[in-house]
Amino acid sequence: MSSWTTRTRKGLSRRFLVLFTRCISSCARLLSYRVAVASGGMLGYAAYYLLSRERHRAIAHLSSVFPERRAVWVRQIAHRTFIHLGKSLLETMTVDPRRLRSDVTFRGSEHLDAAVVQGKGVVFVTGHIGNWELMGHAVAARHSLSVVAAPIEPEPVNDMIVGLRARMGVRTILRSRAGAAKELIRVFRENRILGILIDQDTDVEGAFVDFMGRPAWTPTAAAQMAIKFGAPVLFGYVQRGSDNRHTITIEGPLELIRTGNDAEDIRTNTAMFTKLIETAILQNPEQWVWMHRRWRRQP
Repeated sequence: MSSWTTRTRKGLSRRFLVLFTRCISSCARLLSYRVAVASGGMLGYAAYYLLSRERHRAIAHLSSVFPERRAVWVRQIAHRTFIHLGKSLLETMTVDPRRLRSDVTFRGSEHLDAAVVQGKGVVFVTGHIGNWELMGHAVAARHSLSVVAAPIEPEPVNDMIVGLRARMGVRTILRSRAGAAKELIRVFRENRILGILIDQDTDVEGAFVDFMGRPAWTPTAAAQMAIKFGAPVLFGYVQRGSDNRHTITIEGPLELIRTGNDAEDIRTNTAMFTKLIETAILQNPEQWVWMHRRWRRQP
């Protein structure tokens, strides 16, 4: 395939993504919250059949992690994953402060409050579990929150997501963008919470640690920030209930391993964080992003 054809296809894909995102966003504004969540579920239901590459990848990953499960169970969980993500998409676009108060429950919020009182900033470790964006909104309603994220292409989609977060009080620090390093330092100086998702294989500084029985390249930023700034570390995740209400669980402060060997301590603590994420995922496997290429590179 020629480079011209490849560039043309990528360009068309990006333009389609921009149009699709704008269309979904415009439609979501016309819907009530409950109708939006139901519509998102139908969108996810259809996406399971339309996005064949992502469907096959999700099924393959589930089959690898759960070899003892029958094929019908694997397909059901994969389908429910798409439905859950569809709900989360429209949910995030339509949620408001009143909904956060009525539909989101905290377990362990005292851990969050106690960590903030220390005045050193907080490292909040989490993963793409449940509706993680909604969790960010709920945490930001209680305390000042910044999140670290990779810029999304195309830029209009990135701007929309950053705008949705900002509307609910979440500041986004885009990796590799000008001023990102200074903003990270400012988080701890101003005693804010720094949310970091570490359950995806991305092109950032990381280490191979065990995840679901296989080595997985994992970002080490959370452990690095905690060791560098001496900030308390919390682990949190959110789960969707059968009634589409959400429960946020917060654990910690976590006791970090400190031997004086920073490189090894960073890897060891990253492995500990990853094990917590794994345990949370296994509680409700349909609420994780199984279509992500989590094990795309190996040692």
